[in-house]
Amino acid sequence: MDMIIADESPSTISDKIKDMLFAKSAAKVDSFRPEVAANTFNEPEVDDELIPNKRVARLKNLLYLNQLSKDEINQILDLSDHFLNSNEQHEFENLLKNQSIASLFFEPSTRTSASFQVAAKKLGAETILIDENKSSATKGETVLDTIRNLEAMGVRGFIIRTGDTNLFGPLIDDVGSDTHLISAGESSVSHPTQGLLDLLTIRQEKGSFEGLKVVIMGDISHSRVARSLTEGLKIMNTGNVTLISPDEFTPDMANFPNTQFEEDPKQGLCDADVIVTLRVQKERIESDESSLSLEEYSNEYQLSQEKLALSKPDAIVMHPGPMNRGIEISNEVADGKQSVILKQVENGVAVRMAVLSEILKQ
Repeated sequence: MDMIIADESPSTISDKIKDMLFAKSAAKVDSFRPEVAANTFNEPEVDDELIPNKRVARLKNLLYLNQLSKDEINQILDLSDHFLNSNEQHEFENLLKNQSIASLFFEPSTRTSASFQVAAKKLGAETILIDENKSSATKGETVLDTIRNLEAMGVRGFIIRTGDTNLFGPLIDDVGSDTHLISAGESSVSHPTQGLLDLLTIRQEKGSFEGLKVVIMGDISHSRVARSLTEGLKIMNTGNVTLISPDEFTPDMANFPNTQFEEDPKQGLCDADVIVTLRVQKERIESDESSLSLEEYSNEYQLSQEKLALSKPDAIVMHPGPMNRGIEISNEVADGKQSVILKQVENGVAVRMAVLSEILKQ
């Protein structure tokens, strides 16, 4: 080493060695910091209070919320909060510059589709919208062939909504090694970004998950939202998760570990901190599956002001949309002071920005 060969005193050499080791240690610590916003473009450093000090491994795909650890979820939520609180659009408007993201929706969507488009645009990416009814799927082309053709055009990110529970498994193995898949909803099985935005909303409103009673009420058995949210709540060590639904929509409780089931809303809603209402998913219900009329359902399971009063005074009301007003939720509750439904929508853009940037940023 040059400084040892040099004619310098032992104390000087010792100080130089310490400085060198400190510099290497600092560089190593910095390598674990999230590469977000200002740091990426040589802007002033991001406030460390908003960003975790140590990043976990970068995600390749996001298909199910239970594939994430608590640290990974917190990292995404922290980054989402950063995007929400930043006053500097230029911090992240080029994070995904020159990238094209394909959006393949094989089921209807308003919020999720629009939210992903807005998120991608804010990050500088271009979104290619593939309309199933106007695509080559109508001519018999498979989803895999569609993806392979788009890969050949340079597309590496794919946002997919499907009613086919057998789609993602084979795709994972067959797409290119540098291709990334993000689920925008899979049948009644999974909706990971909805689960993340719900977790973000709860964390913002309640601060912590421990000790909370979270109630999910409605058509549980057909709800991908319920599946993903309960997965996330379990990972975040939520105190009590209670599912409320009529007998006709009783879920397979094996799919909802660490939850309680209650058929009576008056019992289940008692002392709730968070209430998530769900619509009846008529498009997934077989004609002979339920003898319950919408009027009967509304009378028993609609979240009204009277039922809301059974929960804690500071309870929040959530709904993933679309709402069927007057059926699973009353107008007064949906538009009331305890409703955070539109805040969920706002958080959805930030969460999807965080997911896209974590997965696709090069």
